[in-house]
Amino acid sequence: MSLTIDVWFDYLCPFSVMTGKVIDDTGLAQDHAVRWRPYELHPEGIPASGKKDYPQGVWENSVVPMAARLGVPFGKAPAGPLPRTHLAMYGHAFAWRNGAGHAYDTAVFDAYFHHDQNIADLDTLAALAADTGLDPWHFRAWTDSPEAAAHHQATQDQARRTHRIHTVPTLVIGSWRTEGVPDAARLRRAVSTLHARSRVPA
Repeated sequence: MSLTIDVWFDYLCPFSVMTGKVIDDTGLAQDHAVRWRPYELHPEGIPASGKKDYPQGVWENSVVPMAARLGVPFGKAPAGPLPRTHLAMYGHAFAWRNGAGHAYDTAVFDAYFHHDQNIADLDTLAALAADTGLDPWHFRAWTDSPEAAAHHQATQDQARRTHRIHTVPTLVIGSWRTEGVPDAARLRRAVSTLHARSRVPA
């Protein structure tokens, strides 16, 4: 019986990128469903008195070393203020419904972390969508619609109230849960244990 690995992420979170690498390295996606679920860390935007970019010390001393150990290429921290990611997440729903979810997510992460593109801008997102084979007109129509906003709000409410998500990345597999970048060996053990339990007759 295949398990579902739910991963809550945000496009501005480098640890979400690393989590994707860990999952890829384990090979678990070959036998189990991995469901990427967007969770906006700053739904109200960054307050004027709050953090507007990545603290350089944290980026250099935490993000870059961990990424290097995992084989994830990260250079300097993205320039400029932290973006809102709700529009990119509207696009995530469209992309996954149209068979280009993984390619779109990868493109948005790369645009932000490697090319200093503004992923809060609809024109930028539509161009990324087109690069992944999606129809940019239909992508834009969905992303700019009230239906997309309502869908996104519903997913955020469900994440907070039903799944108690408050940070990313968060992984949930059945009764097992972890926050932060998972250890590959621990993740494999959890999946193996849960998979074995699912095969035991009630």
